[in-house]
Amino acid sequence: MAIRHRQVQGVVVIDARGSFFGDSETEELQRAVMDEAAAGNTRVILNLTECQALNSIAIGVLMRCFASVRGRGGEIKLCGLGKRIKDLFTMTKLIVVFDHHETEEQALARFPVAAAEQKES
Repeated sequence: MAIRHRQVQGVVVIDARGSFFGDSETEELQRAVMDEAAAGNTRVILNLTECQALNSIAIGVLMRCFASVRGRGGEIKLCGLGKRIKDLFTMTKLIVVFDHHETEEQALARFPVAAAEQKES
């Protein structure tokens, strides 16, 4: 399976593994993010550490996911961009659209602490 969901510190982390070229794996990625957004999970990290390649169709899917999460008042962050994918995002200027971080831990740290978590502290 190319997609794995997990919760870390109240944030949904979606791990994407492999190459995304517009087939069923890309549909699975879109469904994963859109389902989380529809369920009210508005703090999402897309971990691309194990993602080897994206094509224009997959980038379009990422943009739709970004718009969906943002439209619900949420944030989607990227982490683990390899050189090839980072170069692609730089060339398409999407590097300035997406909040991106080297590691998952850095991306997690950039989410504000939720009000419920502040009360527990």
